[in-house]
Amino acid sequence: MKKNNPNPGNPLRGIISSLKEDIYYVKQGETLESISWDLTLENPKYLREYHNSRCSYLDLIPEDGTLRFLQKLHVPNSDEILKLNEQIQKSGESLSCLLPMGKISFNIKFIDGNYQVKQTESDEGIQKSEYSYVLHFKYIKEDEKGHYVEFTMNNFKKNDEQPEEKINNLASDFVKTVYPILLIIDKSGNFVEAQPIKGSKDIIGDLEALKQYYAGAYAISHINRMKNKMNDPQVIYSSLKGTLPFQFIFNQFYKANYHSKDTAAPYRDKFSWLPLATPVRLEMIHQILPQNSSDVIEILQTGRSVDYRTVAELYYTGFEYDRQIMPHSKSVKANHSATYTLDFMDFSIQKIKARFDIRIADYEKTMTFELEKLVS
Repeated sequence: MKKNNPNPGNPLRGIISSLKEDIYYVKQGETLESISWDLTLENPKYLREYHNSRCSYLDLIPEDGTLRFLQKLHVPNSDEILKLNEQIQKSGESLSCLLPMGKISFNIKFIDGNYQVKQTESDEGIQKSEYSYVLHFKYIKEDEKGHYVEFTMNNFKKNDEQPEEKINNLASDFVKTVYPILLIIDKSGNFVEAQPIKGSKDIIGDLEALKQYYAGAYAISHINRMKNKMNDPQVIYSSLKGTLPFQFIFNQFYKANYHSKDTAAPYRDKFSWLPLATPVRLEMIHQILPQNSSDVIEILQTGRSVDYRTVAELYYTGFEYDRQIMPHSKSVKANHSATYTLDFMDFSIQKIKARFDIRIADYEKTMTFELEKLVS
């Protein structure tokens, strides 16, 4: 909401100066949340209650907070706002710390820790597979290029079972040889580069040495594939960028613009929900859920597919996406939802619980993703 006669010395004067007897007339596009924000009132629910206790029956604001263009709105003066904010803070309902600049702040330095990840896949409600593993992040330093984070992943399980001993040992040796990986995150929070901390020649030599212990055709083939990947750091970067954990942690989530206290403007992102397929393009909306705890904030992210490609075209990875083509009747039909649980003080991710539903031919496939920061 653009304030009338703005005065940088007093953030309230712009809106208050346009009032007569503390009455404000709602402008096009304004919401209860945006007006509360401009008033520096820390919870829009209190503005609704304030107005409804003073207005006529015809001007009552409904529970969903809908406002009409040019609606006459009773607003508190500066002294009343101070008293209301004291009451809001005392009851633990303040939202003022969430969006000081219309965004949820992101600080990569709080990424340190271990994260348990679980992914499942179901067809028509029947679970087909479950994978779990652990991620390790350690913040290293910052320079003009960005932030440096050490990353490792291990403890892989399928259907809650350890792989057979020989395969498990080979996977464990791969992890010890290749990891840790150094991630570079730019100042805007984008994942831009990945490179092994050990030199590529050393890694390739160590991988070749594994052939002395794993003589089977499968093992040799797998070792050779890993050697080829290590020759090109871009392959490591692309591989990590195409995983769901990296897309959930380093995606557009923290870049969303909140046009009100609790709702973000729609934006577009993409997620690699389907294994071996290219990411699905989605239109996302965020909503901050009612606070039930002073320790965490929960944000619901919902999305729908805006991808014009068919399911078959998603799996054809050589298909070049054309932004000019609009979705049509045969386009992929999919929905995404995720609840992010953030630390109340620093907004670092503590938990993510997500679900993806897609219609493929005559059946529905469901994928789930859960990430939880482990207590150290």
